[in-house]
Amino acid sequence: MSVKVKIPSLLNKYANGQELLEVEGYSLIECTRNLVIQLPGLKRWLYDKQGELRPQVWFFINGERIYDDEFTKSLNDGDELFFLLASGGG
Repeated sequence: MSVKVKIPSLLNKYANGQELLEVEGYSLIECTRNLVIQLPGLKRWLYDKQGELRPQVWFFINGERIYDDEFTKSLNDGDELFFLLASGGG
């Protein structure tokens, strides 16, 4: 199954300037694993040292926010995945 992954402009340099990629996977977890296989430079932005998805990365499927308990939810062919690096401060 093919999912479209929209790369945030902040991370385009790790995607060779590409803004949209096709990634195989049936869930968000599979798609992110396959994404870092294609683009290893993204791994440090998506995963922590223990290999877990970073909590400050927010994921969206077709514009809807996906939460931790939904990471294994089945995706449909052609869905669009977008991730955002949340930042804090004051």
